[in-house]
Amino acid sequence: MIKKINTGIPSQTNKKIIDTLFNTSLWRHAKDGSPVYNINQPDCGMAIITFGDSIEYTPHEILNVYAGVIFDIVQKNSLIQFKKINRYYWNWYSPGSIGTKYHEDHPNDNKYSIIYNLHTNDGGTIFKINEEEKFEKSVESEAIVFPSKITHKGIPPKKSLHRLNLNIITEI
Repeated sequence: MIKKINTGIPSQTNKKIIDTLFNTSLWRHAKDGSPVYNINQPDCGMAIITFGDSIEYTPHEILNVYAGVIFDIVQKNSLIQFKKINRYYWNWYSPGSIGTKYHEDHPNDNKYSIIYNLHTNDGGTIFKINEEEKFEKSVESEAIVFPSKITHKGIPPKKSLHRLNLNIITEI
């Protein structure tokens, strides 16, 4: 159901992606379902959508090339034959973020999510399956593949200064 894949992507490549993410002005506060921001409450992190087949996005050629290569490597190593990519969604959390609420990326059975970790940190993702929680720590170059309807939430770092990752939604 939840599969971890070591992509073998070199640290130097991940650092180039991180540098590109740090130097883009496309970041927006993640809303996590709420249209209102409150200066007296923590944020849910930051996000960039650089590709989406049915949502508004801002294309970024360099980030989309990296995301496409990550997708190809995950597909090669997952034994799942994905038909098409639905979304590239980049996440940035800091220790002050509260992370996301429990959610599904998509309710349909034919959708799969891939969370690709750009660096090791003490943040991660919690999956909730049959009321049991399972924490998967962010490990550099590791991808987590799971059906998009599995309930989960992003967890910001507490000690690390940042958590950057890519979430891809695809369909089978």
